[in-house]
This record gives sequence, structure tokens and C-alpha cells, in this order.
Amino acid sequence: MADKGVDQKVVLIAIDSSDKSESAFNFYMDHLHKEGNKLLLIHSAEPPYVSSQQAMYMTGELWEQMLNAEKEKVKDLEQKYAEKMRAKGVSGKIKAVFSGRPGEIIIDVANEEKVAMIVMGTRGLGTVRRTILGSVSDYVVHHSGCPVVVCRH
Repeated sequence: MADKGVDQKVVLIAIDSSDKSESAFNFYMDHLHKEGNKLLLIHSAEPPYVSSQQAMYMTGELWEQMLNAEKEKVKDLEQKYAEKMRAKGVSGKIKAVFSGRPGEIIIDVANEEKVAMIVMGTRGLGTVRRTILGSVSDYVVHHSGCPVVVCRH
């Protein structure tokens, strides 16, 4: 049973294998975390990239090997962050979703889980690259129904 004096909230932290993601996690833990908050770490894992020319010659077995390699990377990432949460004494869960649209995944999960806040890092793309490629953090900031903390380091 939860302590009535503790306001429990779910905080979503977007993670990947970058140091920016780790910095965002550490920033949250050092500056924003409150006792009783539960973490929901989301990783939008990308399926292996295959060019159309490669796809013409690819076997199902090769695709399966590539997918399994990506799944191993996701498993390692989940293990790393599970250890970080354990070390900080924080409860939560980690969810990986295979999709090429990380911003949409973050927003969808935030809405489903009714999170109180989203914390994420940024790659720090320049204006031209951000305009051409888009920015996950820009997307999340503009589509979120809750506060978003974008950690730029």
C-alpha cells in the first residue's frame, strides 16, 4: 500500500545507447526524482536497415540473424538501465518497441501510461539537419500532453 504522503507519479525517460540518453537519466535522478515516482524507460529500437538492393538477395535466415543481433543490443541496453535503477533504489520498468518512429512511440506510450513527465536527451542537430531530418525532441515537445524535460549536454 502506498504511503498517503507520497504522491506517486510515472515518469517516462526515453533511452537509447547514446551518452545523451544516459545524461538525461542521470539529470532526472540527480535533480528531479521524488520518492515514490516510478520510472518507465522507453527505447524505440529500430529494425535492421536493409536497402532495396540488399533485400532482393536477402534470405529469411539472414534477416533473422540481423533481427536477433538488434534484439541482443536491446537486451544489453535494458540490462544496463535495470542495473542503474537498482543502484539508485528506484522502481520501474523498461519497454522496447521496434519502430522507426521514436517520437510517435514516446507520445503513444506516454498517453497510454498517463505519465506525469517525459525526460529525454537530444542529439543536438544543427538547424539545417533538424529541418531535413526532423527532431524527436521537437516532436515530443509539440505533441505531449505533459511536461517534457529535454536535457542538452
